[in-house]
Amino acid sequence: MTAERTDRSRDRVQSIERGIAVLRVFDGRPPQLSAGEVAARAGLPRPVVRRILLTFEHLGYVRSDRGVWGLTPRILELGAAYFADSSLPVIARPAMEDVVQQLRETCSLGVLSGVDVIHVARVEDHRPLPGSVRVGESLPASATAIGKVLLAALDDDALDAALPLIDWEPHTPHTISDAASFLDRIRLVRGRGYDISIEELNPGMVAAAVPIIVSGTAVGAVGVSSTTVRQDEASLARDAVPLLRTAAQRIAQGYLGANPHLHRTAVAGTAG
Repeated sequence: MTAERTDRSRDRVQSIERGIAVLRVFDGRPPQLSAGEVAARAGLPRPVVRRILLTFEHLGYVRSDRGVWGLTPRILELGAAYFADSSLPVIARPAMEDVVQQLRETCSLGVLSGVDVIHVARVEDHRPLPGSVRVGESLPASATAIGKVLLAALDDDALDAALPLIDWEPHTPHTISDAASFLDRIRLVRGRGYDISIEELNPGMVAAAVPIIVSGTAVGAVGVSSTTVRQDEASLARDAVPLLRTAAQRIAQGYLGANPHLHRTAVAGTAG
């Protein structure tokens, strides 16, 4: 561990980390939890969790009803700034809607968080998918098309740092479950600029994705999801990938236009 990382770990506030851990266990499945269930999910002592819940109740973010706890609508305040007019999800939505209209498949937008992908926008086709992913839900990047194009967009040092953090436990018989095979896949993704995932995360589910590149950096990725009944690797490469590439370029242009400082930063970084 470097000195910089050591200094950062010393500067972290443990009580805030614990508070966030408590909030994150409320994933809506089920919508309400007892204090004991929250403690078990968060991996924290029950007395600590009780104090955290009471604090959040005082602030208006959770409420208790007959011994169970749940989030209040006020929790939306914490994410509201991310969905401002200049944010990636808002800018991407028209392009995603066009993909859905033309392909008649569900379109998602994801960003990388460590070795996970967080879905920040989703446009459903009229044929809903089984076990549909919700906005805000995270999935393992190594087992998803969106995740693999985002990991492939990292530089080699960042990718090397990410590999030891990946859980290689297979989700299906088709999951890539070792680092060597995964690096082979990353090289393929880098070469062709997209990924197609066939039943790597869930049986019967397929997906394709391309990165959204702004000033040389992948700010997210856009992808489509379907089933093996409707799509296969060939049809996704033929029909979905060109639409996704067009959508990604459109999103990137809109995002750069709404955030011009990104262009200035890129130009400054290449000066001299």
